[in-house]
Amino acid sequence: MKNLEDVFTISDTDSFCKQADTPNRFQGFCVDVPASSHAISRIQQCQSEETQSNYGSIHQWFEEQVDRTPDAIALSFQGQELTYNALNQRSNQLAHYLKSLGLRSGELVAISTNRCMEMVICFLGVMKAGAAYVPIDPAYPHERRAYKLQDANVRFILTQKHLVPFLPKHKASVICPDADWQDIGRYSTENLPMLTREDDVAYVIYTSGSTGNPKGVAIVHRGMVHHSKAIVQEFELQAGDRVLQFSSMSFDIIVEEVFPSLVSGATIVLRTEESVSSTRQFLEFIKQERITVLNLPTAFWHGLVSGLELLQVPMPPDVRLLIVGGEKASRAIYARWLQSIGQYPRWLNAYGPTETTVTATIFDPIAEGYDPSEADIPIGRPLPNSQIYILDENLNPLPDGEIGEMYIAGPGLAREYLNLPERTASKFIANPFSDRPEAKLYRTGDTARYLPNGTLEFIGRIDFQVKIRGFRIELLEIENYLEKYPATQKAMVLVREDVPGEKRLVAYIIPKHRQQIDVPALRGFLQTKLPEYMIPAAVVVMENFPITPNGKVDRAAFPPPQVADLVQDREVVLPVDGLESQLLNIWENLLNIKPIGTTDNFMDLGGTSLLAARLVDQIDHKFQQSLPLSTIFTSPTIKQLAQILRQTNIPKQNLSLVEIQPHGSKPPLFLFEGVSIYHPLIPYLGPDQPIYGLIALRKDGVNGPANQIEEIASYYINELVKVQPEGPYYLGGLSFGGIVAFEVAQQLAARGQETRFVFMFDAMLPSAYKPVSVYQRLRFHSKKVAKQGLGYIINLILDRSTNVVDRINILMRKMVSRYRKTKEVKQSTCTIEYLMVKQMIDESERAYVPKPYHGKVVMFRAMDAQESESVNLDADLGWKPYVKDGMTIYDVPGDHLGILLEPNVGAIGNRMKLLLQDYYAANDRKHHMSN
Repeated sequence: MKNLEDVFTISDTDSFCKQADTPNRFQGFCVDVPASSHAISRIQQCQSEETQSNYGSIHQWFEEQVDRTPDAIALSFQGQELTYNALNQRSNQLAHYLKSLGLRSGELVAISTNRCMEMVICFLGVMKAGAAYVPIDPAYPHERRAYKLQDANVRFILTQKHLVPFLPKHKASVICPDADWQDIGRYSTENLPMLTREDDVAYVIYTSGSTGNPKGVAIVHRGMVHHSKAIVQEFELQAGDRVLQFSSMSFDIIVEEVFPSLVSGATIVLRTEESVSSTRQFLEFIKQERITVLNLPTAFWHGLVSGLELLQVPMPPDVRLLIVGGEKASRAIYARWLQSIGQYPRWLNAYGPTETTVTATIFDPIAEGYDPSEADIPIGRPLPNSQIYILDENLNPLPDGEIGEMYIAGPGLAREYLNLPERTASKFIANPFSDRPEAKLYRTGDTARYLPNGTLEFIGRIDFQVKIRGFRIELLEIENYLEKYPATQKAMVLVREDVPGEKRLVAYIIPKHRQQIDVPALRGFLQTKLPEYMIPAAVVVMENFPITPNGKVDRAAFPPPQVADLVQDREVVLPVDGLESQLLNIWENLLNIKPIGTTDNFMDLGGTSLLAARLVDQIDHKFQQSLPLSTIFTSPTIKQLAQILRQTNIPKQNLSLVEIQPHGSKPPLFLFEGVSIYHPLIPYLGPDQPIYGLIALRKDGVNGPANQIEEIASYYINELVKVQPEGPYYLGGLSFGGIVAFEVAQQLAARGQETRFVFMFDAMLPSAYKPVSVYQRLRFHSKKVAKQGLGYIINLILDRSTNVVDRINILMRKMVSRYRKTKEVKQSTCTIEYLMVKQMIDESERAYVPKPYHGKVVMFRAMDAQESESVNLDADLGWKPYVKDGMTIYDVPGDHLGILLEPNVGAIGNRMKLLLQDYYAANDRKHHMSN
């Protein structure tokens, strides 16, 4: 057994003696697990005396500010303004009016409005009348709003006239300040006597609940006052500041946007919906409104950084402070922020549960000397008058660096969960570190640790609660509703971050025996129960959940969702021109799923309002067109967006050149007549290999080449030299794209430019075809009809038509008039645009006569070549007469199109990488010897 001096330092024993002098302060400790001196020191730092406020309520403080700056602008919205005096008078009139209706002190009043000046008037008016307000977002599902009204037992609802028909069934009296002001305006504008005490409830805000229903968090006036005092100090708010009101009324950050501003003489600027439709729109709004303080959800800020980088624009000069919060901020994105924006405006990271009045800690990275390359972004230090403890399961304090559960104390704690006494008792416990018997600790359920410099690092959750886009979500609540769906046996919901900075909910479902999950119907069911931010972006149907060796569900083993999990019974419609290919590339990179078709719905693929805003940014950057955000919701497919863009004056340059993988130190690889079809090659060629796709804008002949392959190749050369002015070049293409790549190499050689490799993926010339017998043709057609049905016959008739006009007329008669709704036509990949392009390609191939080429050609030939109706193919696919230096042929698994799909594509990708590496290495040796 070790001596005591080997276990404890002198400072440790001194601390234990001090604990013995004040035993009540540490009554929660286990006697056999003494706290270290570092932990005790941290506890003692937390035990500073709370400074008292001069105000018993937030509206009392506001009234004093009105006396100081009566003519200053308090609210600004869509060109209208209210002074401090006018805001105070109107809220007084509403308070007097409510009292005349019999509103009692301490009563709860529902407020359900859109973002408007009346919203703030209602907040103040209800509190001045001695009551507490309950914000209910009118955009939330009917059932959820109905539950809140019932749970809060409100007798009065403050709303807007146009929203009245959409209110849930209730027994409350409805008041519409926008329509009823003629009556309300008759009441006194004078301040009411103080009708609230500091321990009275000021507002009740609902958060997600694990039992299936949201829970109401009751915040008292003392908490609001202390919070506002701390925020005014930390944000350095003052008269002259213009603070953006960004958040939803049901998100508690609105308290931080509104009330600290109103007690400091600042102006609150309420945003419009249009202002957040894109980064450009947002920045223009901020600049026009001369905003100085931004308080943004972390997810929105992540998108803002991407938009700023994409558009290469600065932050508006008036912005002096930007706060992010609601979920964990990405240190990688913060590093990008520093690189593109710098240290001004000041940037703060805020953390806080709703139960502690909005914000509990703030981190200032510049003041703390934080380096994003070294560690995650801390959540900082407690606000003044707040105490934060990191404790083990026995409430013992942990030393710096050790991870434990975070507990918060101070005047900001909520009073209770409305109508949930057991939940309240389990989360708000007696504070063992306080001499005051009424003092409480709030157990957050968050894990964290103190760093040596005294800042806190957030680690994660000890339960299944998450934050998405700033909203707190209980995953169990979503699972509860999923399992109420009739076809569901078992459900699990996880948060995935398959794209850094983009969190999304994914539902995994085991269906009941012999039942199928109709995903659109399931979404519709959830939309009647849950707000938009709680609807899973994807639903993955599974036979069983993955299990760990000890029999528990293995959450880490769940697969990422695929497109088939997002959209059922779909066909992948390929792009028909460069514009659609550009949009497809943007979608696949943004949503991180493949393959996407041009008729897939953006929202069905997991798109959110935030991702839609980023999509608008990408379109703005690529096409110099700023679309309204609503366009993504009214025209949610690539084909629809392309049609809108075609009708605008978009610049035509570079529309045919698509960045598949633009970064890397190697010479670029140019692949022709496609973009998405080449995506499976990327992981095999490696991240250091730049890849570009080229596809012509042949739609209506605009900005595209004529039908001759020679002219197509000339057009593409003019595009690719914008990326690589001089050779040597590396080219490739599938099928028709391989023929084009061959001609591009020919024309580059004529210009004196070298092409090192021409990679052909099963590219065959018409001369490779050999006739077969009538019997073989009939056998072929019979198999096709048996497999494809009427769709094959339609396509066959179209192929036999003599010109494009005949093909389109037949298509309209056969597909639209008669077979529009048949399964055969639905499954066919034929569209008018597709047929027009196919016709052009067929004519181009038949008319093309290659010239002899002296260069390296590599052919990847499909081993599973499909039987043809009229031909057998030459082994060299028709190229032997034209490739004078010999063609290297590799047989690869798969059919004509399947060779570029998994798992077949690996044979091509690995071989290409070896060939390129060998050539790069030989070239490096040659260059080294020449030096």
